Amino acid sequence: MPTSTVSPVTIELEGVGHILRDRRLDVPPYQRGYAWEREQVEDFWWDLRAAFGAAENQYFLGTIVLTSLSPGTSTIIDGQQRLATTLMMFTALRNAFLRRGDSERGNVIERQYIVTPDLRSGENVPRLSLTANDQPWLEYAISKRPSSNGGPAATNVEEPLISALRFFEDRIEDEVKNAGHHWDETLFQWVEFLEHGARVIAVDVSDEADAFLIFETLNARGRALTVADLLKNYLFGLARTDLETLQELWLEALDSLEASADEEIFTTFVRHLWSSMRGATRERDLYARMKAAISSKDQAMDFGHELRDAAPRYAALLSTDHPLWREQDELLPLAETLLRFGLEQNRPLLLAAMSRFSNDELARLLRALVSWSVRGLIVGGIGGGSTERAYAEAAVAVSERRVTDTAGVFEELSEVIPSDEAFRAVFSTKTVNRTRLAKYLLIALTHEEEGERDALIVPEVEEAAYRLRYVLPRKADPDEWTNFPPENIGQGVLRLGNQYVEDAEGEAFPAEALLDEADWSPDAIADRQEALAAMAVEIWPRQP
Repeated sequence: MPTSTVSPVTIELEGVGHILRDRRLDVPPYQRGYAWEREQVEDFWWDLRAAFGAAENQYFLGTIVLTSLSPGTSTIIDGQQRLATTLMMFTALRNAFLRRGDSERGNVIERQYIVTPDLRSGENVPRLSLTANDQPWLEYAISKRPSSNGGPAATNVEEPLISALRFFEDRIEDEVKNAGHHWDETLFQWVEFLEHGARVIAVDVSDEADAFLIFETLNARGRALTVADLLKNYLFGLARTDLETLQELWLEALDSLEASADEEIFTTFVRHLWSSMRGATRERDLYARMKAAISSKDQAMDFGHELRDAAPRYAALLSTDHPLWREQDELLPLAETLLRFGLEQNRPLLLAAMSRFSNDELARLLRALVSWSVRGLIVGGIGGGSTERAYAEAAVAVSERRVTDTAGVFEELSEVIPSDEAFRAVFSTKTVNRTRLAKYLLIALTHEEEGERDALIVPEVEEAAYRLRYVLPRKADPDEWTNFPPENIGQGVLRLGNQYVEDAEGEAFPAEALLDEADWSPDAIADRQEALAAMAVEIWPRQP
């Protein structure tokens, strides 16, 4: 464990139902949401079902880590998936009684395991409080009480908690039918089994920061945690007296990304941010590298501020609707052009540049990145490890202010940016099966043909005004296209030389070298594409 001084810890072997019955439980907002899918819920049920029918009638559900900051209420550091799933199972048991007109016993289960009276509001509230996204569905599941005529409680809403309740209701109904006239005894036994037989080790820590350290230690082996899980608990453990501040920073980062901590995008954000400061880092290495570099409270707090400050910039790299672009008219069309490619390897560099470069220099970098991205997409290799490393090293140079402009970035990346010769040669024979990329290339070529400045910039509204068309159709009839050998007729369709864009009036662009269908041939496609390749070298220059 990272520290030798740990606050008092209480460890008890308890029934999972007893934990729900004994206290109010709260999932803090920075925790991941309820994430169990059908497979995990089914495994949970069938494991319990096997133990329920065994002689010992006991089952171990693992360890739950709690911290009790006020009497009668515990914060769940680890265990919310099992506790929330168990609450849905108690709800299904309640509903089985209500469905058979036994409201008294149904209400007993509800009062003991599902809800508890709240002194301030005077109303019954769930014994378990989940995150903001999940709590409405928990309350909805609890409130959907079935009628005594057998109507269903759980609806067909496809939310994880509702799906879990629906699954348990089906299984409990099977149990009841199999029990015949003794159905009520079977339900009693299930309640008692969840109260006493389905056990967990409840680790109760009085200090929240220590609870995170214990959680990390307990999960060093066992179920796979996301990098965000591991990092959050490690940083929170280091924060100590500044824990509340770090939690707020973490939440601000999540809010900026409009994400939850269990979403892949948050882990990707953390990896790209770290790569922008420390060099290219694979996801499987991220936690170990960060843990080696962050070992004190001050370092943990510094990184918390980095997360909070970088998250809005990263959110802008995911959507051109972000206010950062909408507030900068000169950057928006460049951002729309670059982000349509969906490339990730440039994000660490952009994260660094967005915090270090002026708007004018950032515009120059965006324009250069459009060119370099197109060259990489045409020639290939832009998603490879060497390219990712080069972009990350350039990001570090920008972060450390060793590189202060786009010309310096080019020097850092020159080895992975395809040459004019390579770009022209590959472009002249390239097939493109991504409609959006083909449209972009052809619209930019149209700009160049018409002598427009900054031909490579294609805003989204302009892209939407064109449709992609093919001279040789995708389903060409060999009897009608006699210039093409039947065995090779499909090879020319996706060649850029065979594609063009058409505006709303039906005018084709680029119009240069488009021939009548009777004269269209493999040689005509090749000739046209070589002409386009010569233009491409000018539109997407190698040097900024």
